[in-house]
Amino acid sequence: MSLKDWREANGCSTQQLAKELGLDEKSGPGTVWRWETGRSRPDADVIAKITEITSGAVTANDMHETRLAFLRSKEDESASEEAAA
Repeated sequence: MSLKDWREANGCSTQQLAKELGLDEKSGPGTVWRWETGRSRPDADVIAKITEITSGAVTANDMHETRLAFLRSKEDESASEEAAA
């Protein structure tokens, strides 16, 4: 399950999740959003906390798949731009 899907299914905001993870109050929600979209990835210790908070519903593999999906979409965009040029 993706982090975003888990968060939304549990009625949790990015701010609430950031607080549970011990992230900075100002930058934390944006950090969670970047993880959810695959724009960045959390460190291994944070992934362990995410797995614990979600009772195993979100795993390291789920976080990895989110990141890979984002990177693949960026590759597709680049290929489309090159083909159009």
